[in-house]
Amino acid sequence: MTKYYQIYDDYYLDYGITSGPTLPDGSIMAGKTVEANDLPELIYKINVPDNETCPHFMSGGTLIVSELFVKVLQSEGINNFQTFPAILINPDTQKKRTGYFLFNVLSLVSTANLEQSSFDMLMDRGDAGDLPIVALEELSLDSKKISGLRLFRLAEDPAMLIVDESIKFALKQNRPEEGWGVMFEELDAE
Repeated sequence: MTKYYQIYDDYYLDYGITSGPTLPDGSIMAGKTVEANDLPELIYKINVPDNETCPHFMSGGTLIVSELFVKVLQSEGINNFQTFPAILINPDTQKKRTGYFLFNVLSLVSTANLEQSSFDMLMDRGDAGDLPIVALEELSLDSKKISGLRLFRLAEDPAMLIVDESIKFALKQNRPEEGWGVMFEELDAE
């Protein structure tokens, strides 16, 4: 059975995104294709000192990844995402960094087994026929609903990005000297 992991920023890092543009509602977290023309200018402020390497994976209301991160995913045949060039700028020095992208995952999957998970209900949208929005404390996945996806967002918590073990392995095998700036948490999958 395939193992799945939540991937997220390494919370031991001291630097990352401090602010960015306001994106249209339902654009990046909806798991759907976004038109580049619908996005504002993608300039993100960072607090990374000019002499330090930027993390390759940064969240801050959205997800910014490096060109190297994208290339590793592509080398693994992962193609259910879009990238949009972003500029990272240190507002103290005005140093600009390129080679980073706003990352839009095109798969939003309702695969949480809420009966086996522990969570706080944020929004019960049952009357509208929509999935509830929850803050998961402990997640159990229904692996039958994943349908072979290797990278996806969780519909019940769209901020949660999930990868399978092959992606985790590929990232470990291609780890840059400074690291990716990510952590993995293995998830229960039944």
